[in-house]
Amino acid sequence: MKNYKKEFNYILYFSDSTNEQDDLHFYAEDFGQEKMQGIFKLTLGLHFPEVLFLPKIENVSKSWPPYMDYRLVQSAEDIRKVLLLMESYVVLPYNEWAGQVKIVKSEIKNPISSDPETYYGYKSTIFFITDEEYENYKQEAEKIDELNDLEEHRGYETISQTRTEDLEKYMKLPVFLKEKILPYFADSDLYEISRKKDEKGNIIFTQTIGNK
Repeated sequence: MKNYKKEFNYILYFSDSTNEQDDLHFYAEDFGQEKMQGIFKLTLGLHFPEVLFLPKIENVSKSWPPYMDYRLVQSAEDIRKVLLLMESYVVLPYNEWAGQVKIVKSEIKNPISSDPETYYGYKSTIFFITDEEYENYKQEAEKIDELNDLEEHRGYETISQTRTEDLEKYMKLPVFLKEKILPYFADSDLYEISRKKDEKGNIIFTQTIGNK
């Protein structure tokens, strides 16, 4: 199966805190692997953009957006709050807000902007889903991780089982990414997966990579 095809030409890569090459691993080293349970990310394409999946943060609606000083982090929920503020695209289960999208801008999430230890310069786009959806997506992401191990490299060609065009036929997660998350991607992130927005805001393919 040739990885690069005309319509959907990016691979999905799964990663979590057990991957020593991932920045999530550094949190596990600092705070313990048990506090990173359920946290994972999917990389679209070879290196980025990334979409982070966080387990539930309790009572998030009572204090939105959540704020967490990195110097005070102790619990698993503290880690989730920090990651939510530091990543560009985050999927979070919260039944009451399922289907909603909330954007946290840097000026909102930096109560002490003059203090570099509390500064989060990213705009975070948060996609809320149900608890059930989160568990289903997590299971599918783990399956994608297994498929990644079947990938082969032959010269400049990648033989992959994780081409999104094929995964969408039997998985809900790639469809969720395409329909709900990609429309919020920055232009630079769309560029990384050979896409852009046309004058009407529709996401269109910009080039064919490799074989059709």
